[in-house]
Amino acid sequence: MPPGTELVLKMEGICKSFPGVKALDNVSFELRKGEIHALCGENGAGKSTLLKILAGIYQPDAGVYYIHDRQVCLKTIHEAKQNGIGLIPQEIELAPNMTVEENILMGQYPNRFGFIHQQEVHEKTLNLMAKLGEVTQGISLRTLVGDLSMGQKQLIEILRVLAFKVDILALDEPTSSLSEEEANQLFQLIADLRSQGISIIYVSHRLNEVFKVCDRVTVLKDGRYIGTRDIKETTREELIAMMVGRNLTAIQKDNAARDIETPVLLEVQGLTREPAFRDISFHVRAGEILGVFGIVGSGRTEVARAIFGLDRLERGTIKIKGKTVAIRSPREAVRLGLGMVPDDRRGLGLVLGATVCNNISLTILKRIARMGWVDRRQEKKEAVNFIGSLNIKTPSAMTVVDTLSGGNQQKVVVAKWLAARSQILIFDEPTRGIDVGAKREIYALMQKLAVEGKGIIMISSELPEILAISDRVLVFRDGSITKELENRPGLTEQEVLSYAIAK
Repeated sequence: MPPGTELVLKMEGICKSFPGVKALDNVSFELRKGEIHALCGENGAGKSTLLKILAGIYQPDAGVYYIHDRQVCLKTIHEAKQNGIGLIPQEIELAPNMTVEENILMGQYPNRFGFIHQQEVHEKTLNLMAKLGEVTQGISLRTLVGDLSMGQKQLIEILRVLAFKVDILALDEPTSSLSEEEANQLFQLIADLRSQGISIIYVSHRLNEVFKVCDRVTVLKDGRYIGTRDIKETTREELIAMMVGRNLTAIQKDNAARDIETPVLLEVQGLTREPAFRDISFHVRAGEILGVFGIVGSGRTEVARAIFGLDRLERGTIKIKGKTVAIRSPREAVRLGLGMVPDDRRGLGLVLGATVCNNISLTILKRIARMGWVDRRQEKKEAVNFIGSLNIKTPSAMTVVDTLSGGNQQKVVVAKWLAARSQILIFDEPTRGIDVGAKREIYALMQKLAVEGKGIIMISSELPEILAISDRVLVFRDGSITKELENRPGLTEQEVLSYAIAK
């Protein structure tokens, strides 16, 4: 169903400030009936804040908004849902130890005389799943949500929202944790929902997705409205220029500091932890960026976790600078010079309620303590140093890290390991959920660390970035390394992908 001209949502002059930050400054946004409208911008541009105002999580400091020409002021999430607005956040917010049907109808269980009517819960959930068609096949209502794949969890989030009969659906970075197959299923679902009359706001840093599924795109920058374009009348280059205020050239692989004779920092042989992975062997040299590619479930993250001591190995050896070591915990890994930037930076990499300063110093508390007390002056000095050297955009070192953009949160995680003087750094999906400008800063940072002689392992689902900055590429499939490739000129995405997909 092509979009019409009828407006289902109109926001005008929206302003929102937080301590030290003006998140939105006179922002306007319009959504047409039956439209898929992209909202783009760098991290910190104000996209998520605008969605949270629409969803009743935040209230604007100024401005007005209309739903179907009716001015509203939504003070709670429940009020937003009652007005037909649903938000699917970037971070999955499900109860892992509850079943699929319990999660879908959470907060609105049908009951009889105060008791939940289980049969009605089951029937209502089945009817909701039928609306989504084939994409829900294979999901059992009695399965624990914690046992589902990331793509299936995304579907459950959408079903939770649809249970309230929404006609405006906002999706915040919906494919950031999905495989290519799961993302394609989501795109089909979005098209189906539009055919049912639902208007969709689609937030994504992946511009190829924006051009694939959206009708129009609105760009925000530094909390301000930059412009709106019809997808058919704009280009990727124009959107990037609008988002960052400048044209960004592609990152170039820096081979100047790469020396094949540099010492091996990390070597692993025969690492096995069935059924996740088996007989994994590779090495990383000082000054080298080793790219690791594989589809979701290929075993690449599980290997990284085992090397870092998060999971126990069944067999295999790990050598650091030629010496065989036993890493039974992350503490031992850190002591041996390893650092890991996890794929879930919010859940595993940061203490969200703590300050930037506290997060950076987590790995060095023993070093900066005096007689059991942390030297707060030295702690802040270390933090300020990394805030400057990594260009972390924060009002101060004492700002709560949860208020920073995704790209700046990622830099805080990196700073934590640089403070620990880690010589071997594992980056797992280092640019997941961050904008094009911040991505290039992360690429440049990894190259800088390699030049300084650190060994870098970069695990990524994005082949363009694997080919952009890695020196060698390990390809994983079904828990094994299927190919090691030199990142030579002319190496194509198709060639790498051919080793990652089962024949």
